[in-house]
Amino acid sequence: MEKKKIKEEIKKTLKSYALSKDLLAKSLNLNIEDIEDDLDSLVLSGEIKYLKNLELYKLASKKKTKEYSPIDEDLLLSLIKDEHIYQFHVLARILKSNPKELKACLNALVKENKIYYSSYYDIYTILKVATLDVKDKGYAFAKVDGEDIEYYISKDDIGTAYDGDICHIFPTGYDDKLKGAAVYDVIERAHKIVIGKLMLKGKKYPKYKVVSTMNSFKVVVDINPEDLNGAKPGEIVSCDIEYQNGYSINGKIKEIIGHPDDPGIEISEIALEYGFKMPFSEETVEELKGIPDTVKIEEIYGRRDFRNLNVITIDGDDSKDFDDAIYLEKNSNGNYHLEVHIADVSHYVKEGSPLDLDALSRGTSLYLADRVIPMIPHKLSNGICSLNEGVDRLVLSCLMEIDPKGKLINYEIVEGVIKSHHRMTYHKVNQMILGAEDVIKEYIDIYPMILDMLELSHILRAIRHKKGGIEFESEEYKFELNKDGSPKKIHKRCQDEAERIIEDFMLLANETVAYHMSVMNLPCEYRVHEKPDQEKLHNTFNQIASMKIPVKNIQNDIHPKEIQNLLESIKDHPNHFIINTMLLRSMMKAKYSSECLGHYGLAMKYYCHFTSPIRRYPDLMVHRMIKKLFLHPDNLDHDIRKYQAIIPDIAFRNSKSERNAVDCERAVDDMLYAWYMESHLYEEYNATITSITSFGMFAEIDFGIEGLIAFRDMEGYYEYNEHTMSASNGINTYHLGDRVRVKVSFASKEERRIDFTLVD
Repeated sequence: MEKKKIKEEIKKTLKSYALSKDLLAKSLNLNIEDIEDDLDSLVLSGEIKYLKNLELYKLASKKKTKEYSPIDEDLLLSLIKDEHIYQFHVLARILKSNPKELKACLNALVKENKIYYSSYYDIYTILKVATLDVKDKGYAFAKVDGEDIEYYISKDDIGTAYDGDICHIFPTGYDDKLKGAAVYDVIERAHKIVIGKLMLKGKKYPKYKVVSTMNSFKVVVDINPEDLNGAKPGEIVSCDIEYQNGYSINGKIKEIIGHPDDPGIEISEIALEYGFKMPFSEETVEELKGIPDTVKIEEIYGRRDFRNLNVITIDGDDSKDFDDAIYLEKNSNGNYHLEVHIADVSHYVKEGSPLDLDALSRGTSLYLADRVIPMIPHKLSNGICSLNEGVDRLVLSCLMEIDPKGKLINYEIVEGVIKSHHRMTYHKVNQMILGAEDVIKEYIDIYPMILDMLELSHILRAIRHKKGGIEFESEEYKFELNKDGSPKKIHKRCQDEAERIIEDFMLLANETVAYHMSVMNLPCEYRVHEKPDQEKLHNTFNQIASMKIPVKNIQNDIHPKEIQNLLESIKDHPNHFIINTMLLRSMMKAKYSSECLGHYGLAMKYYCHFTSPIRRYPDLMVHRMIKKLFLHPDNLDHDIRKYQAIIPDIAFRNSKSERNAVDCERAVDDMLYAWYMESHLYEEYNATITSITSFGMFAEIDFGIEGLIAFRDMEGYYEYNEHTMSASNGINTYHLGDRVRVKVSFASKEERRIDFTLVD
């Protein structure tokens, strides 16, 4: 047999079996000597293998040469960042890349801080900056700026982060509904103080601890005996805290707030919990000594004098700070001459002063049930800055001429001085409008002006309505408290013609000032309300349609006019307040900005806050820029550059302060509602379902009191349908707006929570 043929026959024979040299020779009818050289040659060439431990020969399997694709780094990053693919083997399969090369590329990206590798999860992911919202049961949701989705973080993945902390998180993967993530580290702590009760624990080795009474920050703080600052066990205190490695927190008592039985201490605790300080800084108190109680003659020089006019203020019965006053007269040509005079707070609160820094840190005055925590001290807010009746006050005035159709014909912005002729209340003005003869007789000198104001208010409101300005309805309530701070009664706030007159005039002044600053191309802190997310708004329209309410089918973007039309069509519907709330929640939140982005809800191209500098820092900033850049320009180019640089940060801080104030006021209301219902446990009420979630339904009884009907307390397994805003267990189905009978099953002022159960 030829040599070549022997090799082929050997390979052919070994194709089916592994054989010893002896059996291989026998199967070929050859001697061992005839095949030895060929076997050695085939082994050396790698065509067959010799299994030494078994003394067998076998055919070597052919190596398949796999073709790999080159790694596209941009595509790799996109898969991780945009497609949320974090596992190595999945990335390798998609990219068809060499595993070793892919591993090297990923490690390089980790070193460059473009991605993050979690050894615990064995994933390549990215770090995102997020704010944590920690729930009572220990898990959290993380919100990333600019992203619509929220990431779910389990209790085990939170680490040492707490509610409100700004953290680096990394996504860990997706399931059907929740987008999982874990905390990498804490960037900024939300809580730098703890409000709580000082406790002495232990007998043999006593230790001082502050047990937090803050709903959002349930922690226990260790206090050294030398850091008690005179506090005694049982007292409510405020303490500065330091976070230790791990989970412990140390603190130093800064202030004794009072005893748990002190009247109103509950509200004080909540205000401090949200960072609203009671006393002003020592530097501010010192600065106040140099501020006069009356307007000096030399301060009036160069200002427009309005003291001979019947300028009036119109505010609530219990108001003590008056930062806006108005005057109106009709010209011979039928046009309206409207004057809006605003307290010149910037004359007394100088930029960069302790007063100013205190005001900026607060951002806004806080109006709680029985108190006001002012942005500026009472000496200014209730004194020299307040437009009190019968005294000279410095103002910044917006003077406007409006034609009978509501069009702004001309305007001026000037510094002035006024003397309020009457401190009017909404109640008295409403009585005059309704024809109360005794009140009209008392204020006969301004009665014709009040009627002209009503006339102009209706014109301005009609113009705004025509443009598509949205008027959301909401019911507001105020608490009447007992001497011990507990809620006695709940009263509904009313908005009648007098309230609308002030609202319409202030809106026009704000719009005019914003227009002026924009067309003059001057820096300004605008109040903006951006166009809502259209997908979210369309979904809300669909949900309202599922409530069997006729809704226009709109394919393109929804204009404010469409929202206005829908609100008007449901005015008499029993669920109109629920629908109002649904539409309001689908809007973007209004905020402050250095850019003139317009106000979607008011249908205004130009808008800022100008009319309340006593209680809002953005208004104070607008006053400063008007005076510095327009009325008294000194170093204009320098000042323009300065305000362009600082306004974005100030606007961001002001927006944050505003949200914080709203949250604080809501927390106080929740506490008072729960306290009020503690004395109504197990009582039954008729209620309306106002919202439905995956865990239960919220229902509202009288005076805006809302409680949770948890699905866990209902028979059967309830599934939530977010498209129809309903919940069903297959037998019973509940929808938004359904009327139900409920019983108060739980109420706690400490937890600020009310629970209802359904009554069959």
